[in-house]
Amino acid sequence: MNRLQIALGLAGLVFIGFCALAYNRVGLTGFDRVIAEPWGLVTALDVMLGGVAVSAVIFLTEKDWRVALAWSAPIFLLGHVVSIGWLVVRMIPLYRQK
Repeated sequence: MNRLQIALGLAGLVFIGFCALAYNRVGLTGFDRVIAEPWGLVTALDVMLGGVAVSAVIFLTEKDWRVALAWSAPIFLLGHVVSIGWLVVRMIPLYRQK
């Protein structure tokens, strides 16, 4: 593993930790309050737009559409921590080619 993979993996783990902390403090009701605010809605839509963009890259990169779908679909439920996972996994072969 190279430094970038480690950094991405750690960033993903930190994000999961913050999600767990937020859920532990307020549960899912806190998210309802965020979405009720105009900027909360804009932020959520921005994340979804990012999901569409990353999914497009995944579909263009993966050879098998089923693999691309298996990586892309969870992005819209779990967020970009899945994108981080895909980047880490895809970098392993790229790093070995050097």
